[in-house]
Amino acid sequence: MRRATSIQKDLYQTSVIEDLTEVFESIASIRISKIRNRVVASKSFFAELWNIYQSLRVNPKEHLARSRHGNNRTVFLGITSQSKLGGTMDEQVINSLLTNHTDPSTTDIMVIGAHGAQLLAQMNVRPVKVFQMPASDVNFSVTDMVEALTEYKQISVFYQTYDSLRVQKAVQIELISAIQELSADVKDQEAVEIVSSRDYIFEPDLNKITEYLESVMFGVALIQVIMESKLAQYANRFNNMSRAKQRADELRNDYKLQYHRAKRAESDERLKEIVKSIKMTRSPA
Repeated sequence: MRRATSIQKDLYQTSVIEDLTEVFESIASIRISKIRNRVVASKSFFAELWNIYQSLRVNPKEHLARSRHGNNRTVFLGITSQSKLGGTMDEQVINSLLTNHTDPSTTDIMVIGAHGAQLLAQMNVRPVKVFQMPASDVNFSVTDMVEALTEYKQISVFYQTYDSLRVQKAVQIELISAIQELSADVKDQEAVEIVSSRDYIFEPDLNKITEYLESVMFGVALIQVIMESKLAQYANRFNNMSRAKQRADELRNDYKLQYHRAKRAESDERLKEIVKSIKMTRSPA
């Protein structure tokens, strides 16, 4: 049987781990709350942009496709975490991306997040661009990402989506459809005032203005996807920390039981030695 002092060290280390997992669990919970508020604010901002865009009376699907710089290629964008704390979801995202990547001659790969880049490197896949996952959950820019992505005729995004605190899934979307889904949530679209060149002077011109609005909405849609991925990552981390905390609690209780048993065994052993010593002292020479 192990000595009580050795078990006591394991008990202390397990208690420290339990405290750390509780801290990480709390941090993940706080960040989930912040991101939810950010997503709501982002949708409100998109609604305002969409109402302006709709007032110009352009077809978003046709105009977005026409206004692309266009290299006649497709890009697969994988959104992953910066570290391995997110669990196995990053592997699912990358595996889904590679499963669908059947024609490298026409389809490039980009990735957001260092962990995704590491996973691709392990599979000997070299993405054309790697972006860091934005560290901030509140204010960050996706300008460089938008500039790189708008060179392609089609953009498929692979990321983890947040269904609930306990359920996250790897999904695939086409980024333009994300803009359409956001626009579908905007209410009172028919009540928007029509803005036309008959009543207003556009500087520099209407096409430049619509292209600018589209680039901003494109960025908002990308931010929405990144934020949802972050939300899923934090939820996954929260679940991992919850399981680790529960396991640490079970180990701590087990070590406590082992410790008390070891203490009793050592006490019994000392008692036996004392009794044996007394008997030897009382025994005739």
